[in-house]
Amino acid sequence: MSNNNKIVSIVDDELDITKLFQDAICGNLNGVSVVSFTNPVTALAHFKENKESYVLVISDLRMPELNGLELLKNIKKLNSNVRTILTSAYEVNEDHKFQESMKEGIIDLFLDKPVTINRLCQKVSDMVHNQKRSS
Repeated sequence: MSNNNKIVSIVDDELDITKLFQDAICGNLNGVSVVSFTNPVTALAHFKENKESYVLVISDLRMPELNGLELLKNIKKLNSNVRTILTSAYEVNEDHKFQESMKEGIIDLFLDKPVTINRLCQKVSDMVHNQKRSS
């Protein structure tokens, strides 16, 4: 895989959400491969194999086996340059672990669900383009 092929990953245990996000992002970003996973454990395994190519991981918070915070924490340990977006339909502002993860820089951006496709694409585009400049 060449360096100019950047990977954006979407991890959500709801297949329709990964499809929606993937279609939206694919239609808006050039030079980026979008991969999606409904299993966070599989997503992490893929990340480990391709960690140098990843630019962004978008993860839902509540998932079976491995929640979004744990997933993003593992990802940042493997490659601290990867940008991260956490999404959730639940109220998280009072959540201690969430607050800690924001402070530690494990989560670069939080998006409430439902998120509009325009907002999602704009944020993804910003993060991917800002990432390219810094690397």
